[in-house]
Amino acid sequence: MLTIKIFKVIFGAILIFFGCTVILSVSGYYQGELQKKMILTQEAIDNFEKDVEEGKEIDVNNYLEIKEKNYDNKFSNGGRYISNKINSIISNGIKKTLKIISKAIEE
Repeated sequence: MLTIKIFKVIFGAILIFFGCTVILSVSGYYQGELQKKMILTQEAIDNFEKDVEEGKEIDVNNYLEIKEKNYDNKFSNGGRYISNKINSIISNGIKKTLKIISKAIEE
């Protein structure tokens, strides 16, 4: 009986999340966010054109809105390090295996 209630709660939560996702996509939330970015870009173009007409000194960085977030932390750096080590071990293993196979074919 308890497992059925837990299943119903989990299934209900998944159904609610799915419904919210559908509503957001149908309502055009994502398209609205893209529209905001386009408007900001159009404003930057207008400012650039105005500065060119006025003969001001042009610097590209004044018109670009770069929002790069740095997500590096101890855990991501550690994960990247482990991933690189695993990648190098696997690559070296494949290279050695291919060398053995090529020597066996040559003989």
